[in-house]
Amino acid sequence: MKKALKKIKKPLAVILASSLLLLAGCGTTDTSGEGEELSSVRLGYFPNITHASAMIGIENGYFQDELGENVNLEAAQFPNGSLLMDALVTGQIDIGYVGPEPAITRYLQGGDVVVLAGAATGGNVVVAAKDSNVNSIKDLDGKIVATPSIACTHDISLKILMQEEGLAMENQGGTVKQVTQKPADTLTLFQQKQLDAAVVSEPWAAQMEDKVGAKVIVDNEDMPWEGKLPSAVLVTSKKFASENPEIVKAILRGHVTAVDFIKNSPDEATRLTQKNLAELAKQELPLEILERSFDRTEITYEVDGNILNEMEQWSKDLGLVQGNNEDVTGLVDLTLLKEVLRE
Repeated sequence: MKKALKKIKKPLAVILASSLLLLAGCGTTDTSGEGEELSSVRLGYFPNITHASAMIGIENGYFQDELGENVNLEAAQFPNGSLLMDALVTGQIDIGYVGPEPAITRYLQGGDVVVLAGAATGGNVVVAAKDSNVNSIKDLDGKIVATPSIACTHDISLKILMQEEGLAMENQGGTVKQVTQKPADTLTLFQQKQLDAAVVSEPWAAQMEDKVGAKVIVDNEDMPWEGKLPSAVLVTSKKFASENPEIVKAILRGHVTAVDFIKNSPDEATRLTQKNLAELAKQELPLEILERSFDRTEITYEVDGNILNEMEQWSKDLGLVQGNNEDVTGLVDLTLLKEVLRE
């Protein structure tokens, strides 16, 4: 699949190892210099099962192999989609893996965002603390529930489920208190009995089941869109894609190779994911937990644009986003992915 890359423009701002500490204060950065050659491409992702193709692509060298020896891959982890999208639209990263809702939100706000491919569907569930007396969504009345952030994919999924039961968050006039927490902190809050429920991605759900006896009250197939909701997509800016199509295609080749590896070699993919999560998230997870996590998640490069359109309408109906773009027409562009798949 690999093809020679053309010399292209070089970003001036190189992401630092401490990027997660710096992003909140970042301003807009000029990401190209006329006549300069790109020496690196900066990729963001999360240490989640839904981002397994990112971890495998980095671990097995698929991205770097496709980029070639003259362009280095620089990878950075992010705790949530809002921070990753901040980094993308301010030029601190060039491309990234993120949940669809942060991409939709930023696009509707007028941000320069394009979805290049899918990365995963499913893998998100609602869990409740063992002794919380929460056994269904309707039991969240008067309870405390956590999501990774506001207006993320987990958040919109939960609010859709709650609306079906006539519930709403306190800030929307309802009775459910919402807190935002990283998955690792959510696990700790369950242990401390300070949290009743949470919406989490794998492998966190399986880990919470194993470590603190958390119970899954809404499994993947019972989440909105019956488990077909894209839980991760690959995004970049339209500017970067139009100026650097060969770089983007190189990343897409690596992505497709990683997805195929995960599907064709599930045992090895699970082992490598275990290794990466131990290094990146400082979580030593048994293979059984990871196998259960992959069972709830489909790793794929396909993405259903119709579902993204429906998510966009829900985002507006729930008051999660207001912006310059009326809809998500133009958000998804699979042209380069299709070119890669035809090679």
